[in-house]
Amino acid sequence: MKLPAEFAELRAGIVVRRGYEAELAGWLEQAPGAASDGAVAGGRGATRVVALAEGGRAFVRRYVHGGLLGALLRDRYWQRPSRPLRELVATEAARAAGVVAPEVLAAAALPGAGRSASWLYRGLLVTRALEGRRALGEALRAAASEAERSAWIGCAVRAIRRLHAAGIHHPDLNVANVLVAAAADAPAALIDFDRARVRPRPLDALHVALACRRLSRSIAKLALPGLDRAGAARALRAAGLGTPP
Repeated sequence: MKLPAEFAELRAGIVVRRGYEAELAGWLEQAPGAASDGAVAGGRGATRVVALAEGGRAFVRRYVHGGLLGALLRDRYWQRPSRPLRELVATEAARAAGVVAPEVLAAAALPGAGRSASWLYRGLLVTRALEGRRALGEALRAAASEAERSAWIGCAVRAIRRLHAAGIHHPDLNVANVLVAAAADAPAALIDFDRARVRPRPLDALHVALACRRLSRSIAKLALPGLDRAGAARALRAAGLGTPP
């Protein structure tokens, strides 16, 4: 898998944005479990918040399986190219297409211990924090009217349509992975590109429909007036998500 030009391989399995090699190398090469020290809640894994020398914050996320695989393997993976590298490439492709998404600073696939070291790895991803935003779910809950909810949904759909036009399939578009700014006319941000795939052309109707279904289910779980699963799907289609870009 080809790296974006802004990244360099620090050593086998560790990729860092150019200019951050010295700052990030020390703790990227620590034992993977160290990345969960001082962790904050977020997803199945542990996310650590670190301060950047230039100001601002970064999140270090450790990849952890869910379900049955979680019980068996916990944080050990075998896919190649690694999931952190795939997420880096998909996130940077989205950013290059004009989608607001986290700036990836580093990705690491660190070898396991013992006999599994040659074929299992533990993954880390480092991203710059997107400050001053809240999840779409929070914005919808706080909306004072149906019109305001529609405006937030339209904000999310515009970002998703841009993503789809770039040929990027995000498998987990939900109300937590869409972040909105203070006003609904500002671009929404999309996060968590784990398992996302970059395709050579805009997404087809099937993938668009899958995205619409996933997001409508997530909105329906908020239990807001008029936004059950069918109502959420109608709102998404009205905002333009029901058809390919």
